[in-house]
Amino acid sequence: MKERRALTQARSWGRIYTQGEPKLARQLSKALDVADVGARVMSAYTHGLHTYPARMHPITARRAIRITGLETGGSLLDPFCGSGTVLVEGVLHGARCIGVDASPLAVLLSRAKTWHASDAARAELVHRARRISALAVEEGKAARRRTRAAAPPRPLPSGVSEEARSQRLRGWFAPHVRRELETLASCIGEEEDQDVRDALLVVLSSILVKVSRRESDTSGRVIERRIARGMAARLFATRAEELARGLEALWRAAPHGTPPPRVRLGDARSLGRAGVGERAVDAIVTSPPYAGTYDYLEHHLLRLTFLGIPVSELRAWELGARRKFAGGEEKLRAALLGWERDLADVLAQMAHVLRPGGRAVVLIGDSLAGTPPNAVPVHAGELVLRLANQAGLDFVASASQARTALGSAEKQAFTARPKLEHLILLERRDK
Repeated sequence: MKERRALTQARSWGRIYTQGEPKLARQLSKALDVADVGARVMSAYTHGLHTYPARMHPITARRAIRITGLETGGSLLDPFCGSGTVLVEGVLHGARCIGVDASPLAVLLSRAKTWHASDAARAELVHRARRISALAVEEGKAARRRTRAAAPPRPLPSGVSEEARSQRLRGWFAPHVRRELETLASCIGEEEDQDVRDALLVVLSSILVKVSRRESDTSGRVIERRIARGMAARLFATRAEELARGLEALWRAAPHGTPPPRVRLGDARSLGRAGVGERAVDAIVTSPPYAGTYDYLEHHLLRLTFLGIPVSELRAWELGARRKFAGGEEKLRAALLGWERDLADVLAQMAHVLRPGGRAVVLIGDSLAGTPPNAVPVHAGELVLRLANQAGLDFVASASQARTALGSAEKQAFTARPKLEHLILLERRDK
């Protein structure tokens, strides 16, 4: 099995530079450098349930939460909660967690990974998954014997076109795999308990790319995989069992009285609309998008399309998406200015919801925005510090690690100055 890596796992060690208050800078350095951390951490609790591009390393998140000085019972916000790594670690810390994300898939995933399910609910989750898995296997066998056509498409949410869905999914699954997956999805849709239904939907999402002809989340290259009949259905049941075990371990380890996180679909540039009030948060740990590095709409389009999840909010709210930086010099300049405005708005919102004296840890990396020959290096650390100061967030300390595994275009762009990953500690001014 391929080892899963996180954003803060450099492929090779890079020098770490520190600034600011020495003790806190050393702690940030330790949080950023996770090269000596065992691989098991990546799958502990519910961390390993679902792949997600550029997710924060759990140990980085854990140490960053401690660096903020957050006390047990304090409120912790991640306005780019993604796959829920910070929220899981926040639960283990005993925090009152709030997660916001522009992706409806991220919201479903973060909720499932932090679901405070009772023993009975976890048992029901496993029972339903096994039953649905068995139905999918039997459906496949019956269809094979009778050479029957695929079952009619399941009902989709409003705003999701079956024609567009069919077009986007064409060719991504072997026919027998597609039949099993559609059966699984139809059975999940009939579940009456919303928590169980949403958890099963996330479990199904977790296997989609693995049984498809798509190479990975971040690579749209078509590859052939040998997927035996019944494999998708059985993998579905196995993943549900893993989720149940992970949830049990998570809430057994969480301090008594820790509430389940509140996770909401929303725009990080407008946290009030996502239900986060002024001065309502004690600490923030988050990783905003890097300029022109990832495109979550494209990365998750196969999953979003198959599951019938509308993408309008993600299309409108996703920040720093790679697709926005494609094109000539004029479009690139506009995209860079837009990303800087978006980042300024995010930091201003963070300052707005933090209590005076509250701290935020921001993980962000330098990037190469655009496509050669127009691509330009973006030194994100400097930009965050400038915009944070304007937003009312004071710099406390930082640690920045050099990235040495670079492509040819990156090597050329970052010749004068190294490409760095930054962990920055900020503090809300008292005023």
